[in-house]
Amino acid sequence: MLQTRRLLAFSSRVHTYTLLLYLFFFLVYLLGSFFSVTENFVSLLQFFLYFISWTSLLFGFWILVFSCIVWAADRVFPLSAVLLTMVRMLCILALSFVVAILETLFQRGLIVS
Repeated sequence: MLQTRRLLAFSSRVHTYTLLLYLFFFLVYLLGSFFSVTENFVSLLQFFLYFISWTSLLFGFWILVFSCIVWAADRVFPLSAVLLTMVRMLCILALSFVVAILETLFQRGLIVS
């Protein structure tokens, strides 16, 4: 059962790397509003943000399921892996919400009635 806990720790580390990759594309997206970029570049960034966010969320769900499997097999609940996975998933959701708000603001503008 030590191998399953090691696999869980490795998966958690990979999930952190997907969050860092998302943060990189998020920062490039934000910096794109300060520089002159083409519409194709913005579309490509949006695709990468969308793809990485769904990949990270699905991978986080897999880590949560795998944590339950480790809990059932070892009778020790991997609390840190579960909590950190949930925090990383919430970060991805919050950043994707910010991207959606910014994209709506850039496309439609701010309307005050």
